[in-house]
Amino acid sequence: MHPAPWQTSYPPALRNYQLDTTSLLPNAGALATEGAQRFGDQPACCFILPSGISVERSFNEVEALSNALASYLVREMALQPGDVIALQMPTCLHYPIALFAAWKAGLIVTNVNPLYTERELHYQLEDSGAKVLLVADMFLKTALPAAMDLKLRVMTASLWDFFPPPVADAIRNQMMPGGAPALPPGIVRMVDALVQGHALAPIERRDHPVALYQYTGGTTGRSKGAIITHQNILATLSVTRDYLQAFDGKHQGETMLTVLPLYHIFALTVNLLLFYTVGARNVLVPNPRPVSNLKSAFERYQIDWMTGVDTLYAGLLAEPWFQANPPKVRFAISGGTALRPSTANAWQALVCPMMEGYGMTETTCIVSCSPPSAADLRTGSVGLPVPGSQVRIVGDEGQDMPVGERGELWVKGPQVVAGYLHAQQDSASSFTDGWLHTGDIAQLDADGFIRIVDRKKDMVLVSGFNVYPNEVEDVLAAHPEIVEAAVIGVPDESTGEAVKAIVVRRSEALDAQALQQYCRSQLTAYKVPKQIEFVEQLPKSPVGKILRAALRQAA
Repeated sequence: MHPAPWQTSYPPALRNYQLDTTSLLPNAGALATEGAQRFGDQPACCFILPSGISVERSFNEVEALSNALASYLVREMALQPGDVIALQMPTCLHYPIALFAAWKAGLIVTNVNPLYTERELHYQLEDSGAKVLLVADMFLKTALPAAMDLKLRVMTASLWDFFPPPVADAIRNQMMPGGAPALPPGIVRMVDALVQGHALAPIERRDHPVALYQYTGGTTGRSKGAIITHQNILATLSVTRDYLQAFDGKHQGETMLTVLPLYHIFALTVNLLLFYTVGARNVLVPNPRPVSNLKSAFERYQIDWMTGVDTLYAGLLAEPWFQANPPKVRFAISGGTALRPSTANAWQALVCPMMEGYGMTETTCIVSCSPPSAADLRTGSVGLPVPGSQVRIVGDEGQDMPVGERGELWVKGPQVVAGYLHAQQDSASSFTDGWLHTGDIAQLDADGFIRIVDRKKDMVLVSGFNVYPNEVEDVLAAHPEIVEAAVIGVPDESTGEAVKAIVVRRSEALDAQALQQYCRSQLTAYKVPKQIEFVEQLPKSPVGKILRAALRQAA
């Protein structure tokens, strides 16, 4: 076997690929400056609402706006290089502006799920050491108590901010019929910060090696922040762009549909940053549910690329308006969760080739991807490793497995992070000499294509989002009427997997509905158990460890 069989499947330009890391920019914030220089007044980002109302900003405008906000963060807020700013917003125009501004100011960004409960938000803000929270005002009621408790400075963003006044007023009245509540003292609106920033002296870009504290879960405990550097991000962009262009040629000025949330590493890296570097227009959709919210985007724009998860594509395929007038997309990329062959085949028959990719937060979102070529698509495969990466299939004894044999997937490359924030033990167990132990069981075929056989044993994947049993079990264990509980994933037609809780209760007075209501007060919706089973006792090992494998088998 070739030690790197994927090399034989690469075009000649990618064989024996070496990334020149010395050629990379020192700071991903410079991508905004470079984009303005190369693409000027071409549209960079378009924010569109389900009604079809939209607003755009060009590459020049994103550069100017991010410069203004960077000046405000440094000169008005007196933030220092290495300080942390949390972004808690849906996909909107504020996101790229705030992201580039933070990096130009030398800040570290931690992306926060807007739907987090106060408990979940408090943990991430405290663990990351955030000093500022930029939050969409629709989530302020939940966010404010956590921010006040931690003494964070708060900025707010409103989805109507960048629209002209008459349109903005109409959107505001629709979203907040009773009128927007007055902001507490000390809270500043982002649009006001931009005005003040424009009046301040510009800053020189400040470089800090760390770009993101990107939070991910873990089977060994609470969620933890992967430390993603600017070099991780810029290397990922470089190798992914080289990979796609080697198969597909160079394209500029295309349109990318961004449906996945920008707080997710996949959408942030691929949709926003990668396509920013090639002058694409990014069509930003704040909420893809219901999927009919995407109808106006497909009607208004010629979409060339889009990314999503299996359930999104299946949902679109079920829409009569989509079937009646399927868009002429060049390529769709599926990631985050396994792509069902039925979805892939139906999409490719109606719309366009479907590429499947694989990655993790710890790999700055990418390990492998199907080549953008209809001839090279292999249903069930997550494609070839991106250039500059190494992969191994490792057996239980640490040995490399032969072609076609199953084992744990290990990855090494410039996109692999160095470790986790405040989690040295997890870092030590997950990384060995630069190799990331993914915990996923995979096979490598003779042509170098990767097939994921099974996900991490305990992790539950709900519509592409990781749910880690320990966190849900901790919430359940805090309920006074629960003796003990275990959480597993079970198949679900709409979300791929669903969370199931197996519970030992103290009294039959506690029912499933009441327990789900309790969980909703503590957990984001996709983490709440969809199924609850009450039992007399849980299966355990001789040392008292709950045997989730036995529960999964019984389910």
